[in-house]
Amino acid sequence: MLTISVLLGFWNFAGPVQTGLGVFPVAWSNDPVSSMAAPAGMGRFEFPEVAAIGGVSGAEPSGCVAAVLPLGSSGFHLGSAAGWNAEEKAGAAQISGSYIVAGDPIGFMEGLFGPSITTGVSARYQFADSTGGNAFDLDAGIQFSLFPSFAVGMQYTDIVNDRALTTGFSQVFNRNFKAHAGYGNHSWQVGCELMITRKFRVYSGVDGGNVHAGAGFASQHWSFGYGAVLHENEIEHRIGVSRRFF
Repeated sequence: MLTISVLLGFWNFAGPVQTGLGVFPVAWSNDPVSSMAAPAGMGRFEFPEVAAIGGVSGAEPSGCVAAVLPLGSSGFHLGSAAGWNAEEKAGAAQISGSYIVAGDPIGFMEGLFGPSITTGVSARYQFADSTGGNAFDLDAGIQFSLFPSFAVGMQYTDIVNDRALTTGFSQVFNRNFKAHAGYGNHSWQVGCELMITRKFRVYSGVDGGNVHAGAGFASQHWSFGYGAVLHENEIEHRIGVSRRFF
């Protein structure tokens, strides 16, 4: 389903519907929205997929749409996204690409042996009506899948204007339980996801002072999710849907 950063980059209006982290899992992004924040994760797409997510914070709506297209057996993936945050009166449009340098990150997801290496880059144009602060920026990252249960990642965000380094790792304990942790912007983020049934999962996590929780349901090619973020003075609600094309 859908996950995105609450701390890093423009895509801070989306939500913890995929991992419950509230931040993008630098080592484990595997849906169209989170791959816009961590483009190296696009290497885990085997089929074209589109996703949309929306939320409400302070009575103001926000949302985005994203899509990823694997280019056959070449190891290349292309992605794009666009979104708007009414509360911040800001928006962005982005194109992304990734390349599988070695190994099989899809096999890693299924519990097969790695290792694999995937790199990714994004070019993003951001605009803000309230400040007129239009800007162009770049992100670049790399993900390593090691053995059948552990992945690590590293990414530079906002390379042009305000470069910041983010690192993270994911541990796959079994097919039903995964744990994630990351560090960026002087803050730790941790979270986990638990598969209750083959179609239903729950997620939870924290980043700094915010607590995140959510659940997702998958049926055939469709996935649906709900997430909530507990801020100091309010609760932010988010819903998402994704469609995979086989």
